[in-house]
Amino acid sequence: MTGYAGARVAMIFPSKQPLAPNQWSGTPFGLKGGFESLGAEVVPIGHFFPPGVRQAEAALARIGGRRGADADRAPSRVSARRWSFQRQLNHAGALDLVLAMVTEGYRLGDLRVSCPVVTYDDGTYQQIWRHPDSDVANGGFAERDVQRWIRTQRDSLRAADVACVSTDWAKQSVVDDYGVPADRVAVVGMGHRPRTLSEAGRDWSVPTFLFVGVDWRRKNGDRVLRAFDSLRAEVPGATLHLVGEHEPVRAPGVVDHGLLHKNDPVAQATLDELFARATAFVLPSLFDPSPIAYLEAASVGLPVIATSQGGAGSLLGEAALVVDPHDDEAILGAMRTVADPDTAQRMGAAALLASREASWTAVAERILRAGTTPRATRSS
Repeated sequence: MTGYAGARVAMIFPSKQPLAPNQWSGTPFGLKGGFESLGAEVVPIGHFFPPGVRQAEAALARIGGRRGADADRAPSRVSARRWSFQRQLNHAGALDLVLAMVTEGYRLGDLRVSCPVVTYDDGTYQQIWRHPDSDVANGGFAERDVQRWIRTQRDSLRAADVACVSTDWAKQSVVDDYGVPADRVAVVGMGHRPRTLSEAGRDWSVPTFLFVGVDWRRKNGDRVLRAFDSLRAEVPGATLHLVGEHEPVRAPGVVDHGLLHKNDPVAQATLDELFARATAFVLPSLFDPSPIAYLEAASVGLPVIATSQGGAGSLLGEAALVVDPHDDEAILGAMRTVADPDTAQRMGAAALLASREASWTAVAERILRAGTTPRATRSS
């Protein structure tokens, strides 16, 4: 293929609504829009089970005592997904590329496909499992089950022609932990939905920090509060706006907006206004593989205080200050740095430039390029 107009891309995501905006922080939905903006046709592949298959699969999960994510990746559901995916692929017609996501929930190598197959991940289950602050490590899952998911993902990535990942951090694990040759792993970045850029301009003279994180513990909300309290002793006019799900916070200079739901237009308009008024985005999470929130902040020209734990720090280059999330002094130091108006404005300009390389169209084009070049040779 010399161009992408007219290309047909099958996107596999294990859900009844595989490309819905609420799946994986909007990643499949964003990629769909990216492919379509390049002129490609997207064929959604989800798990659609006939009633009999669905009832049998659910009964097997109940018998095994599986619930939630454990049930979702149970061997019975893995087998049911293979049947569902293969049936849809058989009826999809000629395809130029298959893009598979969340491959710890099915064995990609079991599918019969005649075109190149690529995967897309923001990290491996192996590296996420071994991080003490990850959702997987803190999810209460049995190690034997997690190891099964790791094996399934490893086998799927080995079976793909190219394993696409969002960051160099993720690539390192695909190569070192899963044994995929480095020349079959492509770093393609992460996309985002740009926030509304204010035409009125931004007042950089007074530090205005914005924290957006649903998971207060993992997003490190308590340390951000402590650092801000210390900073405000130095810069009395500084403010910190909090968005997320947590106990109400009442403190000098802190404005708590609570949870602003993604599906609420009024709430999102409020969030857009907060992005427009802020002078820095602070989210030094205890762990984050590839947070889209950083890119959203960059899309309106905000410098970002980012975490060193995960691949997040590589998303924005010089537009981000990467800190150890367990180091209160490091967080305070970063907030002190971006409290300087000239520094914040300079980093914000760099953030805006970096965000333009992180559109879903750009990511989709890199995936297509990685998967359809002659060097992509199907593994056995």
